[in-house]
Amino acid sequence: MTTKRTWRWPQSLLIPGALAVALSVFGTTTAASAQGTTVKAFMTLYGYADNSPPGTAIAHPCLHQAAGGVGTYANPVTFATDVNELGWCQIIYVPYMKRYFIHEDECSECDANWNASHLYRFDMWAGGDAGSRRQPERGALRACESTWTRADSVADPNNPTITIDPPSNLPVTTAPIFSGPTTCWTPIAVTNPGKQASALGSAVGLHVHAVDTSPSETLAYHEVGLPSGLSINTASGVISGVPTARGRSHVTVTVTDSVDSAAVTFVWTVRRH
Repeated sequence: MTTKRTWRWPQSLLIPGALAVALSVFGTTTAASAQGTTVKAFMTLYGYADNSPPGTAIAHPCLHQAAGGVGTYANPVTFATDVNELGWCQIIYVPYMKRYFIHEDECSECDANWNASHLYRFDMWAGGDAGSRRQPERGALRACESTWTRADSVADPNNPTITIDPPSNLPVTTAPIFSGPTTCWTPIAVTNPGKQASALGSAVGLHVHAVDTSPSETLAYHEVGLPSGLSINTASGVISGVPTARGRSHVTVTVTDSVDSAAVTFVWTVRRH
């Protein structure tokens, strides 16, 4: 979450349509390769409530008249940064968010960081509406922004890798990052099956259900702590087998895709009969 200032350029300087993706008001941007250029960047988020002033106004409309977008290459989400750091209307891809973003706004903290150190900081639009100026939506929006902020500063070695001028065919989810009153994007949703009880020597079949918001992703299932004799199918999430020992086990099933993971924990008890 950052404090952002919003200002507008004269309409005569705005570049319309698809040309805005390739050009900025300062000249033509040059793609390093068909795969784009990768940089390490401190990734933060802002929304309706902490925009300055509160709302959806943006400094430099390219594809949108107000902050927005769905995250595809054709309709990337608004982001803010210093214009000397990255030209207006340039597109980036954020792998851990599985979204494309377009530079349409200004960020005062990004300005300060770039001027001081020439290290990258990008502030992604999270969403929100007028309701996010009040609780509980205000707190939920801020919590969502914190959830998807990565690392602690522009100098953090753990800052994620971001692609500038990316190819158009990367994995995408179009789920909103935040939608009121309290919903924050969850890349992988796993249903906890709850407490399990089985009889020693009796066959078991349990499906751990998971859904990925990115249709192009493939899920993989991994477990820790299953009772002896049981195993999980890494492709389907089905736990099967025949328990061979009594006892009480704390089981964790972790579901992963190419970037994200989610886990559930539950207790499995095996009795004599």
